[in-house]
Amino acid sequence: MGTLHLTRHTSATPAAVWDVVTDFAGYGDWMPMTRMVTDDGAPRLGWGFAGISGVGPLAFSDSMLVTQWDPPASGDQAAPAVFRIVKTGRLLGGWAEITLTPEPRVGTPGTWGTRLDWVEDVVVRPMPFKRFFAPVLDRASTWLYGRAINAMLARAAESSR
Repeated sequence: MGTLHLTRHTSATPAAVWDVVTDFAGYGDWMPMTRMVTDDGAPRLGWGFAGISGVGPLAFSDSMLVTQWDPPASGDQAAPAVFRIVKTGRLLGGWAEITLTPEPRVGTPGTWGTRLDWVEDVVVRPMPFKRFFAPVLDRASTWLYGRAINAMLARAAESSR
């Protein structure tokens, strides 16, 4: 799969978007046939989680580790918030980096919305399968992640009101 880059704009504040996109235990709400397993405590650098996707013997674990964790700064509307994860599973490797950049809301001076950039590169292991699955995975990933991100941002906008 090539690198996926999705950009969305929302009226939700960076803090509201951060709260939704970093609720890793809730990712099962966004990804079909997926349940989540997380480390104890709040997400932080070095914290891990996994999405168990599929049914019965066809299920697989997509395990991930947080390698960068820079939440929105309180009161600093110009600084982007970023988290990065590395996929550490036997079937899926790669990384994802999510950046939330504050941007002024159009028509509402003094209020902030958010630009979300979701950049992800997934590697199917073993590597020979990457070339075989890449065309299908590229299209499916764009649709699946786009759908999930749109739903996350709708929830964040709801909580920002």
